[in-house]
Amino acid sequence: MIRILGSRLLQLILVVIGIGTLLFFLVRVSGDPALAIAGSDATAENIASIRQSLGLDRSILEQYLSFLQNLCTLNFGESYTYLLPAMPLILAALPNTLYLSFVAFLLAIVIAVPAGIYAAVKRNSFSGKAVMSISMLGQSIPPFVIGIFLILVFSVWLRWLPSFGNEAGLSIIMPSVALSAVLMARYTRLIRAYFLEELNRGYVRTGKSLGFTNARIWFKHILRNISVPMLSLIGIDLGKFVGGAVIVEAVFAWPGIGSLMINAVKARDYPLLEAGVFAIAVMVVLLNLIVDLLYLYIDPRIRAKVN
Repeated sequence: MIRILGSRLLQLILVVIGIGTLLFFLVRVSGDPALAIAGSDATAENIASIRQSLGLDRSILEQYLSFLQNLCTLNFGESYTYLLPAMPLILAALPNTLYLSFVAFLLAIVIAVPAGIYAAVKRNSFSGKAVMSISMLGQSIPPFVIGIFLILVFSVWLRWLPSFGNEAGLSIIMPSVALSAVLMARYTRLIRAYFLEELNRGYVRTGKSLGFTNARIWFKHILRNISVPMLSLIGIDLGKFVGGAVIVEAVFAWPGIGSLMINAVKARDYPLLEAGVFAIAVMVVLLNLIVDLLYLYIDPRIRAKVN
């Protein structure tokens, strides 16, 4: 266990430094933020003054070394647009992003598990095939398109749900559905495939011969066996899921990290963008660490190898 934690913490450090380095150089070839801050009618003297105040008149190497030094203390400087420290702004928006991601992920699992089992058990029926058709459709539509469609139907036409913000309790419904739709469809298909494979195993026939109910076999034995490969896929999908949350937040004006980062990209706000990517990178690596620890809990074979 200690060895796993140590290797994952080392991975966390390397991933964060790697992503930070890549981001540092990418954002600096995207344009001069001094021009965006000064405006189109600014003089050359004003632009030079802004560049000097932001430290952009130094060499790239000096800026990068300063960035690495500040990275160790989580000091990304002040946001160019909000004129406040960048990391506190990100941390203030982080709970909203985590709330949206948690609700969307929970919704995807709660619906995908019974839907996948139903599609496997009723694989030759019309309803089972309908579930698979819907899941294929859901997996092929991007989250932001689903979000726009939900706004059009439930906000513009029916006027049932608010279309942006998180002030009302119902505001979480449409963003979470849009964010979870692709994951829900993907996991429904995968659970069906894994479930069908497990139904042909010998232990299932043995359980039936001993008089076990289908519910006991399905939920106590089959689901436990397919949870290990599902956890592997969940670990891979976490990064995509967080990336999808950024786009969905922009569609619904959800006050999370995604909205801040999109504004930072538009304004070439280097400190805010770097702080946001840093927070997302740490969150993804920590979630993958949790998935690795869940392996040890679920699969005794992995525990035996570690010990």
